[in-house]
Amino acid sequence: MQEVMVPCKRCSNKVPASSLRMDLDIGKMVCQDCIKNKGIHKEIEKDVFHKEEQQASTQAESPSKIAHKCTSCGYKFKIDPETKKPRNCPYCNARVMSF
Repeated sequence: MQEVMVPCKRCSNKVPASSLRMDLDIGKMVCQDCIKNKGIHKEIEKDVFHKEEQQASTQAESPSKIAHKCTSCGYKFKIDPETKKPRNCPYCNARVMSF
């Protein structure tokens, strides 16, 4: 007797029904390939995001940025005097008038 082939809810490939597994993140039954690829994608994302976080932290600690306090809401943030960015307060979007 031949096994029933059903589509994977993630990639739409037809696979034997017995090979489907529940993906708790999306709440659907997916094929084993999607489960394997999910692990690979998570590792890649972790590597990429970890590198971006490191770059962001080194840029945030850059001595070339100066501290600024919004005159409208009092939010404290840093401004790059070379590029004069951000031009608006990240919290209330009020225009930065002086450095």
